[in-house]
Amino acid sequence: MKKLILSILIISLVKISVGQTEIPRAQANFIYNFTKFFDWPQSEKTGDFVIGVLGSRTLANELTKVTKGKKNVTQNIVVKYFSNEKDVTKCHVIYIDALKSKFISNIHTKTGIHCLIISNSVVAIENGSIIKFVLEGERLIYEFSKTNALKHGLKFHSKVSEMATKTH
Repeated sequence: MKKLILSILIISLVKISVGQTEIPRAQANFIYNFTKFFDWPQSEKTGDFVIGVLGSRTLANELTKVTKGKKNVTQNIVVKYFSNEKDVTKCHVIYIDALKSKFISNIHTKTGIHCLIISNSVVAIENGSIIKFVLEGERLIYEFSKTNALKHGLKFHSKVSEMATKTH
C-alpha cells in the first residue's frame, strides 16, 4: 500500500513539474512571435533588441533558449532577467510576472516609452500592459489592448488583435 501511495505521489509531482515548465515555454514562444508582429519607431532600431523579464527566471531561461541566435530584423535579440524593479533597464519588450504587477503602470520610466509590456496579472490591461496572458484550462491565450499599444507608440499587425481572445 505504501508503495502505491508513493508511486501516486511521485507521478503527481512529475505532472506538476511538467505543467509548470510547459507554461513558460509557451509564453516564451508567444513573446518571441510577438516581436515579429509589432513595429518599433526608427529610433529604437539600433543596438540589441532587448527582451526583459521581471520576476520569472524560468521564463527568462526559456526565452533565452527560444531566441538564441535569432534577430528582430537586423537587431540581435538579448534576454535580460530582472529580479526587482530597481534593476530594470531599457527594453523593447518586457514581461512582468503577476507577483510584480504593481510595477506595470510605472515601468516606462525604466524601459522607455516604446516598450511592449506583457503580463499575466489579472489587472494587466487596466494597469497599462499591452498583452495579457491568460491560462484557459491547459491552454495559454492572450488579450490585447490596442489602446495601450497606440499610447506607447507601437504599430502592430492586425493578426495580433485577430488572434487575441479579447481586444480592449
